[in-house]
Amino acid sequence: MSAPELSVLMVTYNAAAHAERTLSALTGAAAPAVPFEILVSDNGSTDGAAEVVDRVVGPGTVARLGRNTGFAYAVNRAAERASGRYLLLLNPDAEPKPGAIDALLAHLRSNPAHGIVGGRTLDVAGKLEPRSCFGRITPWSLTCSALGLSALARGSRLLDPEALGGWARDSVRHVDVVSGGLLLLSRDLWDRLGGLYEGFRIYGEDQDLCLRARQLGCRPSITPEAEVVHDVGASSGGDVSGRDVLVLAGRAGVIQRHLGPWRGYGLFALRLGVGLRAVAERILRRRPRWTVVWRRREEWASGWPGTREPVGA
Repeated sequence: MSAPELSVLMVTYNAAAHAERTLSALTGAAAPAVPFEILVSDNGSTDGAAEVVDRVVGPGTVARLGRNTGFAYAVNRAAERASGRYLLLLNPDAEPKPGAIDALLAHLRSNPAHGIVGGRTLDVAGKLEPRSCFGRITPWSLTCSALGLSALARGSRLLDPEALGGWARDSVRHVDVVSGGLLLLSRDLWDRLGGLYEGFRIYGEDQDLCLRARQLGCRPSITPEAEVVHDVGASSGGDVSGRDVLVLAGRAGVIQRHLGPWRGYGLFALRLGVGLRAVAERILRRRPRWTVVWRRREEWASGWPGTREPVGA
């Protein structure tokens, strides 16, 4: 067999059904035209996800890590086994459409200076799911979020800047951050960046990677020709507050590493936003969500322990 041009890196954690659909697409109708390999790290799944990988792709594809090591660590372990010139980070619940991966490769080959490229995400009903990319965290975006302005004016370029306005991800455009659920880059750039920063357990590592790539002169971009279908919310279970804690820890980690002299204000704004939402819940007698998150603030308010040093420190 020809040496792989592309290495697809995936992390599974109790995602057997999603993994089966996505891997079946990868090895079937959505298989890239270039020689490729699939490398999976399983974070101690108990639902048979690792066995699904063995069955659909073949023995030797999955490394069983035995515990939930976090996303960044698991991706990096898969990358260590990879031999492709290009690396594709792909979530098990992001099923690529036919031609999607070829479109990513064609775009990056034509625009190598972009460094990182992502695509367009749809939900299972075929509607746009905009989180394939987003704007970077800034003092202004944190202020808007803390005061509820982003929620009141969703899609506003001014008051919801991380959402990138009303853009439908239907044109080629430079973006601050490409989601780690569908992210292509060269092996050379991966090595220069040192892979994902393992101080992030989950959430925030894709923003950190893209911001570090931008410091090297890259301009991450999106191509709408690369579409994946994402079963939104299917893997989050019923613990919404638990997911909020993880997301906030990731956001605080990005603030710690990338906001420089605004770091202290950024962490304050993050806490303020959660505190105000918790107070509003109590006043309106709503089901507690942010109240629970506020009580767990020691878990997220300073970011993941390994992210509490700025880049270059």
